[in-house]
Order: sequence, then C-alpha cells, then structure tokens
Amino acid sequence: MTFQQRFAQSDDAAQMMTRAREALRVDASGASLGALVELLMLRRTADRRIAVADSTPRGRLLRRLLASSRLFVSEGSCGAIHRPAGGNAAADAASNDFAKTFQTQLVAVGVQATAAGRLSAALHELLTNIDEHAGDAVDGLGAFEVMDREAWMVVADSGRGVRAGYAESPLPVKPATAEEALTWAVIENRSRTGDPHRGLGFRSVIQSVRSLDGCVRVRSDSASLELVQAADRPKFLVREQGHLRGFVVSVLLRW
Repeated sequence: MTFQQRFAQSDDAAQMMTRAREALRVDASGASLGALVELLMLRRTADRRIAVADSTPRGRLLRRLLASSRLFVSEGSCGAIHRPAGGNAAADAASNDFAKTFQTQLVAVGVQATAAGRLSAALHELLTNIDEHAGDAVDGLGAFEVMDREAWMVVADSGRGVRAGYAESPLPVKPATAEEALTWAVIENRSRTGDPHRGLGFRSVIQSVRSLDGCVRVRSDSASLELVQAADRPKFLVREQGHLRGFVVSVLLRW
C-alpha cells in the first residue's frame, strides 16, 4: 500500500461531502491514524454530517479524551492530546508529556535515541505552533500510534487554514490557491511574516524523518501535499481535495 492509499478513506469522504448534503457514516477501524484524524476534522468542517466510528484501542482512547476534561491520555502504544485554544501552562505541560511519551515509545521499539529525540521535538513544535498559526479561539488535537516497525504522529486544528493565514498576512503577494499556499508553507518555507528566518517549522519536521524512511502529509483547505522519501531527495506531490477546515499534519515513520 502506498502512502497516498493510506488516506483513501478521508480523501473519498471529503469528495463525497463536496458533492452531496446527506449524512455519511465512515468506519475508520482499518484506516491509518492520519486518515482517522482527517475524518475527525472533516466532521467539524461538515457540521457533524460525518459520523466516524473506530473500534480499535486508539479510537477508544480518542473518544475518552474528547469526552473528558483531561488534556493528555495514553494507553499502551497510543497517545492523544487536546490543546485548548490560546495555550496555557497546563497545555504546555501536557504537550511536553505527550512528546516525551512518544519519544519513550519509539526508543522502546528500537528507534535510535537521537532520532527519537528529534521526532519528539518536531511533534512538540507542531503542537505549540497551533497557538500562532491556527487563529484565535482554535483548539488542537494530536495523536500518536507506535507499532512494531512503523509509527504515526498526527497534529491537527480546525482553524483558518493555510491559504487564509497567508491572506491575512502583510505579504504584498498572496497565494492564489490552496495548492500554492501549501507549496509556499511546506516546500519553500515562506513565513506569513515575510521574515526569511521564520517559517522553518516544516523544514525541521522533514529533516527529522529522513533517517527513518518517513513520509509526511499536510492537509488544509482544498489541497493536500505529500512528501515521500526518494533515493536522493524528497519527492513532493500536491493534489486538489475536498474542503477540510484547518490543518492536519500526518507523519508516517518506518524503520
């Protein structure tokens, strides 16, 4: 199964919601963690016209998190975090615990400690970036799942999205499409501020996955961007998609 095929359920659901107004039910028990979180964000986009079911331990963990006031829960090889809008000391502490737990899980299954530390730092940065980039009064969701020879880490928000972020910036020229906006943000590392020393968050994520045959997918607005490691350099694929409000970053690691 290719990296793109691991998101077939969320891609298909987004297209169906674009064409039809009736409710849709999706059983995500066999889907990747990245596709599951995208489906949860699509549910917010579609005003809950999508019902998402997942009978696996990670599904039960996410339901337990979203039904409680706790910020971080973990069980076995899975973890999930809710980062409330604006962030605070409790949210920062939960983000630290979440990233450290992910690092511990990676080392336990044989990932080199240095690589696990870089990935944990990248995960933490993605979480804390929600406060700056998603817009006002927007919360975030993160999850990880560690298996025998692969792992997922996913961070999402239902904020303004990548194109709107650039549209609200002081830049004299704005991206014309969601595909162009993702290219600016992920491949060209263009900051919304115009400062060449900022906007480097995705660069650190991409660098952190290179040693582990990692793949990255960024989903926002009506586009997705996928990075797959090639023999000598990363290969990027930008595609038009059904609309998803906010931002989802999914990372698949293999070793």
